[in-house]
Amino acid sequence: MAQTPISALARLRPYKNLVLVLAIGTVFTILGIQWGLNVPIAWFVLPLALWSLLLILRPGQSDETRLVLFLIGTGMVLSIMVEVIVLSGDIGRMNTVFKFYLQVWVLFAVSATYAFGKLLSARSTWRPKRIIVFDIIGLTLLAGALLFTITGSFDKIRDRMTDGVPFTFDSMLYMNNSKYYDQKELDISTDYKAIQWMRENVKGSPVIVEANSVEYHWGTRYTIYTGLPSVAGWSWHQRQQRALMPSEWVTNRIDEINNFYNETGVEPTVNFLRKYNVRYIIVGELEQEQYTPEGLAKFPQFDGIFWNHVYQQDGVSIYEVVQ
Repeated sequence: MAQTPISALARLRPYKNLVLVLAIGTVFTILGIQWGLNVPIAWFVLPLALWSLLLILRPGQSDETRLVLFLIGTGMVLSIMVEVIVLSGDIGRMNTVFKFYLQVWVLFAVSATYAFGKLLSARSTWRPKRIIVFDIIGLTLLAGALLFTITGSFDKIRDRMTDGVPFTFDSMLYMNNSKYYDQKELDISTDYKAIQWMRENVKGSPVIVEANSVEYHWGTRYTIYTGLPSVAGWSWHQRQQRALMPSEWVTNRIDEINNFYNETGVEPTVNFLRKYNVRYIIVGELEQEQYTPEGLAKFPQFDGIFWNHVYQQDGVSIYEVVQ
């Protein structure tokens, strides 16, 4: 703008009607998106996207500057896009916003780095008052960004599942001091010991079967903390990752897991183990809460015949299927 005097606008006089129409059209477009489509950021993002486009077309720009302007404009357009377009099957707009904003922040970060370098290189040519204003604004923005590192860290440290859990890099240790309520209170320290045993003693990647409860609850905890494959993971996540496939592919497996634990007959139980090549069966507090005593009774009843009891402590049993 410093290189373009107001008098330069006189060259647009022959096109004033076109400029006026474009300006009015732009204003109505912004207002229409902001209020018609309920996109509050339109007044801020669309002018910046348009400004980036105009600067790209400005003669005399270096290729590097044009590229950065393109990145900025693309980031602005993506910011508007996720407010209007939502992928089918998404939870609200969560995954659409999350996935695209990952790209937006990369575009903005690269652009900001380049722009900051350009500003610093030009800073020495500015008037003293402008340098002071720039430094104050810059330091204020930097301090604001650094505040998150401080406040966010303290908030994260205070976000404890259970008071009194020691501060540690071991993300499993909280289980030793925690209870979890899932229909009834569960002592998850018993699972911690069994999971540690599996991590230390199970070789390779054998399939395990365990309780599959509602998403974001305590179900499939052995799969999560050992990395071993299970018959089925969290229902909604599995269906999302196979969006082109019938959802019954996942829900049927979960039904089979529930039937496996509740089943009293031998033949359906063995057929399930063979079908999914299951090597280890988990029977902990969650399974005892979620499934019938009659169904769970078959595990000690046929111990040594179809499976062997390889772990038992604090009410948790792990059976290894006879190959």
